[in-house]
This record gives sequence, structure tokens and C-alpha cells, in this order.
Amino acid sequence: MYIAVSGEMPLPAQKKKQKRHARRPHRTKLRGRRTNKPVICCVIFDLDDTLYDCLRERVPAAHRHAAQAMVEAGIKADADAVYRARMRAFRNDPMLRYIDAEVTRHFGAENPEAISLAAREAYFNCPVGRLKPFPGSLPLLRSLARRGVRNFIVSFGEPKIQRAKVESLGLDREPSIEKIYYADRGNVLTKEAAFRKIQKRTRLKSSEILVVGDRPAREIRAGKDLGMHTVRLLHGEFKAQKPAGPEEEPDCVIRNIADVRKLPFIWGR
Repeated sequence: MYIAVSGEMPLPAQKKKQKRHARRPHRTKLRGRRTNKPVICCVIFDLDDTLYDCLRERVPAAHRHAAQAMVEAGIKADADAVYRARMRAFRNDPMLRYIDAEVTRHFGAENPEAISLAAREAYFNCPVGRLKPFPGSLPLLRSLARRGVRNFIVSFGEPKIQRAKVESLGLDREPSIEKIYYADRGNVLTKEAAFRKIQKRTRLKSSEILVVGDRPAREIRAGKDLGMHTVRLLHGEFKAQKPAGPEEEPDCVIRNIADVRKLPFIWGR
């Protein structure tokens, strides 16, 4: 009896305690790995070619609308011929920097500046028809919201048209989206300025915010400039566009919007 009480021969209860102690390092190691993942409390989504397929659902219609405007402004050709010329030029110039000048030159337009202006305005103001989100967009938004992540959309273009797109997609009525901002071509509100507004509204650190979009020169660059995490969806009219430098290189690249959930982040606190 004396030996057992003195501790020289461990009691059964003491053996059990030692066994539990031996497992602790394994559990601690798992917790340490988990904390290495960034915690994301807010996601900012682009709209076109990020939450829906703009390349297929909008781009052809917008180019047809622009082609008709060019004919009405003075190009001596029918709208179908101008449309085909625009689509050939578009493959080489998805940023639309030289496309109008190239088409007016191709048809020998007498007033290329006025025709180019008419085409550009028609392209960005093409009427919006029925649109549908990517199959994975709404499930992703709702899944993130259930985890306490705050979802925002920042769209670039003609605000009136972008609002019509949002309404057609039903995103203006989607409870999982907290707010939608409209960056415009006149830079009254830039994407970076919209990102700053969101950060001020949420009071989150840059390291807790993720930006998801398809354009390296716009949302990816703006997000990186502000120290946010960035993900590029490799799809759509800007799929072939290469980052101009490290400032446009995303942290991750995905090919399907649903893949956002598979990224190495912890969603919500």
C-alpha cells in the first residue's frame, strides 16, 4: 500500500491521464495548420463574366447594336458586314481600344471619329434582355452568407445598363448580397474607390477581404493595390489578357465560379 500511495507504482487512473497527455501534440498541430489559412469576412465580386456569362449572353448583341449604329452614322455597308468586321477585330482587341478605328478604316469611312463615337455609345448602351447567372453563382453567394461572409458586387460600365443587367439576373433582390456599387466609364466612381467604400462600411482589414473578377487590369489590380486577396476567373472576353506585371497577378486562378469555395481560406469568423 505504501508503494502505491508514494507514487512509485502508478495507479490505473494515473496511467489513463498519461495516455491522454500523449495525444495533445497531434491536436495542437492540426489547430496550427488551420490558422495558417486567411480568414475571409467579405467577398467583392465583379459582375460581367464573373457572376454570369457576359461573353455569350451580351457581347454578340452589343456588337450588333454597335454595327447598326455605325451604318446609321455613315459607314457604306450593311449591318451584317460591319458586324462580321467588328467580331474579327474584337478577337484581336477585346479591350475595345482600336476596334472602332480598325472597322472605319476597313470600310473607308469619311467621318471615322463621329462613327467611332456612335459605335462606342451604342456598344455600352445596348438594351438588356433576359440574363441568367452562372449555375454556381447563387449557391456560392448563399453559402458564403450562411457562414457570415458579407457579399458585395462592384460592376463597371454604363450605370443604367449595369443596373438593368443586375435586375435581369435577379441580383438586386438577392438577400445574400449586401450592396451593389456601379463604377462608371467617366470614373466618377472607380473600382478602387468602390473597394475603399466597402472596406470603410465593413470596418475590415484588407487581409479579410477577397476580390473575385476576370480582368487583371481592373478589379485584380485595384484589389492588390489595397492589400486585399485576389482571385481571377479565367473566362470570357478577357480570358486571353495577360497581367501587365506583378501588380496584376492574382493570388489564385479558377475556371468556375463555384471553385471559390475550394480555395484555401476560412470563410467567416
